[in-house]
Amino acid sequence: MRAVTTHEGDVAPHVNLSRKPNWKRKFKKSYFAYLLMLPSVVLTLIFCYLPMPGILVAFQDHNIFAGLWHSPWVGFKHINAIFHVPMLQKAILNTFLLSVMMIVVSFPAPILLALLLNELKDGLFKRGVQTLSYMPHFLSWIAVVGLTYSLLDVDGPMNDLKVMLSSADTERSMFLSHQVLFVPLLLLLSVWKEVGWGTIVFLAAITSIDPNLYEAAKIDGANRFQQHRYITLPGMKTTAIIMLIFTLGSLFGSNFELVYGMQNAFIDYPVISTVVFSSGIQQGNYSTAAAIGFVEGIVAFTFIIAANQIAKKVSRISIF
Repeated sequence: MRAVTTHEGDVAPHVNLSRKPNWKRKFKKSYFAYLLMLPSVVLTLIFCYLPMPGILVAFQDHNIFAGLWHSPWVGFKHINAIFHVPMLQKAILNTFLLSVMMIVVSFPAPILLALLLNELKDGLFKRGVQTLSYMPHFLSWIAVVGLTYSLLDVDGPMNDLKVMLSSADTERSMFLSHQVLFVPLLLLLSVWKEVGWGTIVFLAAITSIDPNLYEAAKIDGANRFQQHRYITLPGMKTTAIIMLIFTLGSLFGSNFELVYGMQNAFIDYPVISTVVFSSGIQQGNYSTAAAIGFVEGIVAFTFIIAANQIAKKVSRISIF
């Protein structure tokens, strides 16, 4: 706080040159935004932070009757043990391979669909296609599994179509009993359910690009492919990197509902989440299940940090 003297000799009012932000004023100005955030913050605290002390179960021979603080401590016994269980080693490999394939197949799909939707000129048709594409997102995974079983059942529509296209005495197929079809079916269902919802984010990124850039590109003689390559894709790069970081955070978090729901007596494809369920919930090995979850969380955290560091360097490089 100091006084400023003018050239006429008058003293100007005191000016606070080191004025600190008025948080009360900012809160009043944006209170509605904070109010909208409140339910998400509360749910995050309840379901993500309050259960965190439960990770201590991984370092105990946990007894549900003794409780969290009175069960015997065993250190890293269960964490060391999970790396020597053959079934768990197979589950880790399956989870990693399935997650990588999910990223390779599912991550580019919303980007491609957003580019295609952006090319549609008919507003009504465009909105209709977009609405139909993200409607499956609101179905639960168990509902998706049920629809798949009904569609691919021995007496389902797919077998009826097969008989119709061949002959009446054609043998009906048990599609869901083929191990080789299990992973492709998971990938197909994941893309079908989530591609439309993911497109919303990338369409928003496209609409934020300055239209004058496209006009300038047209004047310079750029075709549609070149406009996408040099304007649209670079404009979506930041959004794509952020979404990729989020995706890498769940690299070892396979979709339990889908994988467990699609398994049957003919399918042998354990993943980490199904092993945690079978050993932790069904067999009561809570310490082993918590140890698996603890290691999975450490790996996911490592991937997020690494991806974030790589993304900072990649964002400075023009790759298009």
